[in-house]
Amino acid sequence: MLEDYSVKLVLVLTIGFGLSSVLGYLTFKMGLSPILGYLFAGYIIGPFSPGIVVDIKVTEQLAEIGVILMMFGVGLYFKWQDLLSVRKIAIPGAILQMLIAIGATAVSISLLGWPFYTGLIIGMALGVSSTIVMLRVFVDNKMLETTQGHIAIGWTIVEDLLTVVVLILMSVLAEFIDRGVYSIPVIVETLIIVAFKMIILFALVFTLGQRIVSKLLAFISETQSQELFTIAILALTFMIATGSSFIFGTSFALGAFLAGMVIGRTKVRQEAAINSLPMRDAFVVLFFLSIGMLFNPVPIIEYWPQFLCVLAVILLVKPLATFTIVKLWKYPTEIALGAALALAQIGEFSFILAEEALNLRLLPDPAFDIIVAAAFVSIALNPPIFRLYSQANTN
Repeated sequence: MLEDYSVKLVLVLTIGFGLSSVLGYLTFKMGLSPILGYLFAGYIIGPFSPGIVVDIKVTEQLAEIGVILMMFGVGLYFKWQDLLSVRKIAIPGAILQMLIAIGATAVSISLLGWPFYTGLIIGMALGVSSTIVMLRVFVDNKMLETTQGHIAIGWTIVEDLLTVVVLILMSVLAEFIDRGVYSIPVIVETLIIVAFKMIILFALVFTLGQRIVSKLLAFISETQSQELFTIAILALTFMIATGSSFIFGTSFALGAFLAGMVIGRTKVRQEAAINSLPMRDAFVVLFFLSIGMLFNPVPIIEYWPQFLCVLAVILLVKPLATFTIVKLWKYPTEIALGAALALAQIGEFSFILAEEALNLRLLPDPAFDIIVAAAFVSIALNPPIFRLYSQANTN
């Protein structure tokens, strides 16, 4: 049994990394995001394609590690300074844009026959743009240090924080739906309990946990052993993620985000980033591979009105909302348009939210497939559209 599992694991890594490197390279040379190549690679080796099929259960387990390391990276690189520099537009802008996306999705999806709460969950996934795709388009067009680049970075930081809140509330929502509880007093009581648990968790992590982690990493750093330091970073990340989940009932993703923030506040932050980056990148590829493997294109045909609705929210509602909000804050049209186009896509955090909702039975399988298909389209369209905008501004 163990030998059979190890063969499946090696097969996933061999075929998955091989295809990902080829398709990631091709999409990159085409001026698109390599994420698109990783997703296609996953689909090719998944159970819903006519290609080679590998064990999806193994990939899903590896993807869980990918999510933890991805969220650790987000927490590690999180900088309050990036947010504070554009806080007057990024904080209210991101919140308003997410509320508009959630509202538009919930109403339209419910009109098409799905439950209102399903529309809410889909809307939450659509409201979060891909930081990886956004950074790539700005870097490729040499616009990262522009005003629109700073606004978009601050915007995505707020979206990342809102994603953390959504991950907390999602499990509460699932509990209400499972129990059939719609009583306002019970809901308020539950939310107060959850808030109290989160306050205790954050207080423990950023006081006692912060001191322990700082001293431990400083002690290990003195050994000048790179492998010991890397192992310590991974051990602390998984311990905080697992402990948060089992003791406080949070998701592994939230715990990993907190671990990244804690380590990011230590004196060895730079060393931690350098040592963890290669392994994090490898498992992030596996995460996108697993999403591609889970993708079933058949529901897109059956539920094409919902698919078009989701696409409209990503490609029309979100950019229009972003453009309007930035203009209302009296920024020039050029800056408002750049920020709007950069954020007109979804990616990794949308997948994390959708997969968590799927595990909690808040989303039907077709809804997950629709979100993934819409991500395929938005990730493919975003770089060339932004390139046209960049060239127009240059000329």
